[in-house]
Amino acid sequence: MIACPGCGANLRFDIAEQQMKCDYCGNLYDPYEFDSIQDDASSEKLFDAWVYSCPSCGAELLTTDSTDATAFCQYCGGTSILFDRLRRVKYPTWIIPFQLDKEDCKRAYRKAARRAIFTPSRYKKEEYIESFRGIYMPYWNYTVDQKGTARVEAESSTSREGDYLVTEQYIIAGDLDISYDGFTHDASRAFDDEISECLAPFDSEKRQPFTPGILSGFYVDVADEPSRKYLEDAKAYYENLTAQKLLKNSEVVQAAKEQRIHTTGVKGVSIPAKITGIQQVLYPVWFLCYREGDRMTYASVNGQTGKVVADFPISKKRFLLAALIASALVFLAMNFFLTLKPEWSLLVTNLLMVFGVWMSRKQMTVLSERYSGRGSGKSSSRRASLLRVKRSAAVMAVMLLLLSGVILMVDPVYNAVFYGICMLEALFLFLLIARAFRAQMELATRRPPQFNKKGGRDDA
Repeated sequence: MIACPGCGANLRFDIAEQQMKCDYCGNLYDPYEFDSIQDDASSEKLFDAWVYSCPSCGAELLTTDSTDATAFCQYCGGTSILFDRLRRVKYPTWIIPFQLDKEDCKRAYRKAARRAIFTPSRYKKEEYIESFRGIYMPYWNYTVDQKGTARVEAESSTSREGDYLVTEQYIIAGDLDISYDGFTHDASRAFDDEISECLAPFDSEKRQPFTPGILSGFYVDVADEPSRKYLEDAKAYYENLTAQKLLKNSEVVQAAKEQRIHTTGVKGVSIPAKITGIQQVLYPVWFLCYREGDRMTYASVNGQTGKVVADFPISKKRFLLAALIASALVFLAMNFFLTLKPEWSLLVTNLLMVFGVWMSRKQMTVLSERYSGRGSGKSSSRRASLLRVKRSAAVMAVMLLLLSGVILMVDPVYNAVFYGICMLEALFLFLLIARAFRAQMELATRRPPQFNKKGGRDDA
């Protein structure tokens, strides 16, 4: 807790004022007036933080205010949050203070929730939305220097010389001197990478030097992923960015034009790159979790831009009602406005089936990608199961299409043959829709996490 110099009451960071505000007298203070003193032993700036840990999943939260007793875990919804200990934490280098207050966050979420028409109403109730919590998420920020000789591969158009096809290869070389600062990756094992990537970008130009005062009234997640884990990602990102710029560079384009050659693309560009700096930064996120049975849903709002990333499950009742209404409209249209011959009915059913297979495979792909980066046996098994479903759905669709093609060519006398195949394809389409529904529910919910850790590496 930071005490007000005027009356001794608690000071909290006020988002609207971007200053420390007294809960009692309302006075405003610059947060940098309360900066911590350097630690004599390590010559590093440290600040005191109270640690709250979840015995259910192992997640941890830090707070600078000992009076902030959190009531639930932001990752698994557990209510047995325990005060662990006081910890001295190394200063992050930068921080982006919250720019949007809780009311702004709730408005942004409500706007996104209104578009999710099949989402159950409980996800839109005020008591659910009120549980948003302001958390500073830790990120690693990488500075990359690219100095030296850059080489761009190029080649001439292929020409014939006797019995040979000849392609001349060239290297366009030049001096490169450029620096980047701004590639970040979340440093929390608890904060899902999928969510953090969707919340991006944050405007790093608005970052400020860190001071503990800005944390007052908010929580901080623990940085427990080592910075070295993402070194190659940072280098690859900036190498690719520079390669794209070089290929569009006027001097490179002019040199290629004069020699009547063309560059071979990004993979043909060689660029020196070196990580010259790593800093820890804190980014503002409004975070909300909801647990129902053995599944979790998360909602996050970028505390700087207001971008919403949320899991919106589908209500079975709303989905079934929408399907019944759509079926009724199609039935009315078919009976009163359209008259389809059996052949055309089969073609329409084929188109609907192909569309259903495409949608189902698309969802299976997204769902399998969620499990691809996880090394547990259950995740590997689930991903293999999803891939089998994709293959079997494609095989079944091809078989039905071939069968319908044969029937259309034979053109049997009895219409019952056409309608029989239509019924088979409609049944297959129904199964695809049911599978897509279950996949969407799985995408919109998650298993409660288990981190199996005690303590974090804030100084990693």
